[in-house]
Amino acid sequence: MSGGGSVWALAIGWVLAMLCGGAGGLDSRCLAGGKHKVAPSPEGQLGVCQLYAANACCSPKVAQEISSAPLAKVNDISWNRCRSLSPRCKRYLQRVECFYRCSPSAARWPHPQRPTAVLEVPLCLSFCEAWYEACKDDLTCARNWVSDWQWGPQGNNCSRDCVPYSQMYRDGRELCENIWGDSFVAAQEPCPCLSLTGSDTDPLPEDRDSSEEPDSTKAGSPRGPCPASGLLRHGLRKRSVFMEDVEGSGSGS
Repeated sequence: MSGGGSVWALAIGWVLAMLCGGAGGLDSRCLAGGKHKVAPSPEGQLGVCQLYAANACCSPKVAQEISSAPLAKVNDISWNRCRSLSPRCKRYLQRVECFYRCSPSAARWPHPQRPTAVLEVPLCLSFCEAWYEACKDDLTCARNWVSDWQWGPQGNNCSRDCVPYSQMYRDGRELCENIWGDSFVAAQEPCPCLSLTGSDTDPLPEDRDSSEEPDSTKAGSPRGPCPASGLLRHGLRKRSVFMEDVEGSGSGS
């Protein structure tokens, strides 16, 4: 089969996996710890996280924390250490946090070293660029929101001067791949990726044999092959037992 035929065959396979996902129970559990529920269930009112209300891994209390106005603190991390976020920037940070806290899909990318975290979730490069555009004039003092804080009695504090996002990150890819540590990677369509909207499909069938080589034939990325998922790269299998509940901080802890 030609290279182009292989790409389309794999694309069809991803669509079929997405359609069959409910029967296979791919979204029947939640990421361990971090205030996640043990298993997803419907919730009535989730504020800005309403996208996940039909099958949510977060409680209304957690969603209300993310939805608060003005948004100042989520899970003990202050988001406004430089000044209040602009509405546009806040909405993108909320979308990412809602995915991590509320989407059962987050459990498909468990971090092998930090049980409450995700590893290398593929976000669409177009989403990353729009996020960067929305936040480029806002101020931040931490490049990596997992590790770059000074912690004290009042929680997380700046360890460097406040600068615009446009000085802290070169572009959308750099923003996505650094702000929450190794939680996310940027993937350019047609590589499988998430846009954190209702149009998301299953970008990576979870039960694929970890011994298989990740597909590297897809076109469209300026960096060549599509980024391999952390699930494949580290040979992780589906979890049947949750790890000990450890409270985390933000999307990368």
